[in-house]
Amino acid sequence: MRFDKFTLKVQEALQDAQSLAGTLGHQAIEPEHLLVSLLQQQDGIAGAILNKLNVS
Repeated sequence: MRFDKFTLKVQEALQDAQSLAGTLGHQAIEPEHLLVSLLQQQDGIAGAILNKLNVS
């Protein structure tokens, strides 16, 4: 997988997910780690999409 082919936002999300997984003592990045990191992005689109869909 070529990390440099991802957008900067996705690269940041993957790095944050890896950090979160490590903090929690997990050896692998799971979808939950990536979701949390996407939702915590300041200018990310994931949170905006879920808000638009009235997901709470």
